[in-house]
Amino acid sequence: MSLIESLKWRSATKKFNPTKKVSDSDVEQLIEAGNLAPTSAGLQPFKLVVVKNEKLRAQLTPASWGQGQITEASHLLVFAVQTNPSTELIDNYVNRVAEVRNQDVASLDGLKDMINGFVSPMDEPTRKVWFAKQAYISMGTMISAASELKIDTCPIEGFDPIQYSEILNLNDQNLMPVCVLAIGYRSEEDVFSKMDKVRKKRNDFVLEIN
Repeated sequence: MSLIESLKWRSATKKFNPTKKVSDSDVEQLIEAGNLAPTSAGLQPFKLVVVKNEKLRAQLTPASWGQGQITEASHLLVFAVQTNPSTELIDNYVNRVAEVRNQDVASLDGLKDMINGFVSPMDEPTRKVWFAKQAYISMGTMISAASELKIDTCPIEGFDPIQYSEILNLNDQNLMPVCVLAIGYRSEEDVFSKMDKVRKKRNDFVLEIN
């Protein structure tokens, strides 16, 4: 099946089959897809938190406005942006570049200065929004990859990030949740997956400038 057909098949699953689990190998494929997603400067200023503990997921449900997907889905993935100083994040990235490409880290001072020159002037709210945008790119890539594997997903923004941070003990790790992705397999009772997908007509979606 083509990617377009897979995207036509997918829907934001509201009711998962709690007895049907995504295999470890498929979960790893989705994680790899998210890790390979593009981010500005390749910085990846976020982490993917895989919540396996069922008791924790039950605690997260009230912090998610009671949405059943939190516990019914096979896996719950939380995208959390890093809140530690941007200089630390950039240093870690430059060191990783040197490691992967077998370069002297000192030879990457120009790259480091360029990224610092872009990120450092941002105030905290601006930086958080920019970091969150990068996380959303990763989530979108994972959703597309999941559709190819016929794994259902539901992107979730309706949650309290403060409560999530407390329940998952993310503050101590300098992380703040920005979006959540539930993955699994749709229940036969999921009415939304049976509905025709509603999107704009092409002419309403595209503005062509010749």
